[in-house]
Amino acid sequence: MKQMKLKHVLVLGLSIIPLAGFSQSENFTINGKVNRKHDGRFIKLAYEDAQIKKADSVLVQNGAFKFTGNISSATVGKLGFGNEQTGDKIDLLLSTGTIQLSAKDSIHYANIKGTKLAEAHELLAKKLRPAEDKLNGLINQFRNLPEGPEKKAAVTKFLAGLDEYTRFRKETIHSFVNEYPSSYVSLYYLDQTAQGRLANYETTYPTFSKLSPEIKATKLGKELEERLLSVKGKLVGENFIDFVSTTPEGTQLSLKEVISKNKYTLVDFWASWCGPCRKENPYVVKTFNEFKGKGFTVLSVSLDEDATKWKAAIEADGMPWYHVSSLKGWKEPAAALYNVRAIPQNVLVNSQGKVIATNLRAETLYNKVKEVTQ
Repeated sequence: MKQMKLKHVLVLGLSIIPLAGFSQSENFTINGKVNRKHDGRFIKLAYEDAQIKKADSVLVQNGAFKFTGNISSATVGKLGFGNEQTGDKIDLLLSTGTIQLSAKDSIHYANIKGTKLAEAHELLAKKLRPAEDKLNGLINQFRNLPEGPEKKAAVTKFLAGLDEYTRFRKETIHSFVNEYPSSYVSLYYLDQTAQGRLANYETTYPTFSKLSPEIKATKLGKELEERLLSVKGKLVGENFIDFVSTTPEGTQLSLKEVISKNKYTLVDFWASWCGPCRKENPYVVKTFNEFKGKGFTVLSVSLDEDATKWKAAIEADGMPWYHVSSLKGWKEPAAALYNVRAIPQNVLVNSQGKVIATNLRAETLYNKVKEVTQ
């Protein structure tokens, strides 16, 4: 009963966070207590405010330290001893008010109290921290390897670990949003998963839509929604654009012909020389194998120039669907029709010839095809 009551209080606390206001000038304070063995050492705080990187350091005296600062909006700060790669550190969400930090030994596992935002952030951070520690261990291990065959062999393991962490982080953040839709922490971290080329409407907008109206109405909320809508794809809702190209066997094949035989067709732009494309192919294979019996297929359009390498990649990646290419690289006519400027890129077309989604990646592709074929 006590645990249920505590959770209700916590949820209530998280729900009122956005209503506390995010002023143009937010004063923050960090009061820290650490092991006396750190006396005489400088502890560092680094953060970014309004796209300006800031750093500060203070001396630990009598097992205590204090930081004060001024920020324009809530932001994550890195606090700790030593350097960024190997130091003892912890992430904090800085905002108006005072954060109380206490650490008996490692600051990495410090107890965080004080502002509601800092406490909410720590809830999420505790879920992410073990996976982050594992990834950092891989990074340091890889960095310390001498140049040579052993380091080259370790690249595969490192990239696999990076992919695993990226998926876990995104899933954990999305789950946190579902649980705490009225928390600014949810918005802050959801925004982090959709920066730059990571911005993906299909991946992020369904989760963004679950945030509370108050959170969406914040400056950051409006910026994220605008960014996601801008990458939604102008083709969604439009009719497909037909093209004819050449198969690996040398015959001509049109997109119209493929669409006419299937309920859903993924037009996938890729190339054998494209690393991200090759990493994405296993997800496309998984989706194809799972839903090919429900009317789903793929037409891959390659931006290759070398027919031998193109065909070898199809075989190596096990892609048993339709393939075409004019072998003109970035001058591929089909790619120009769909305004393809980066790969991998794709569009999902239904049997009526309407584009229903664009730029589907990894599990988002799988989930979207599962949704429409049910």
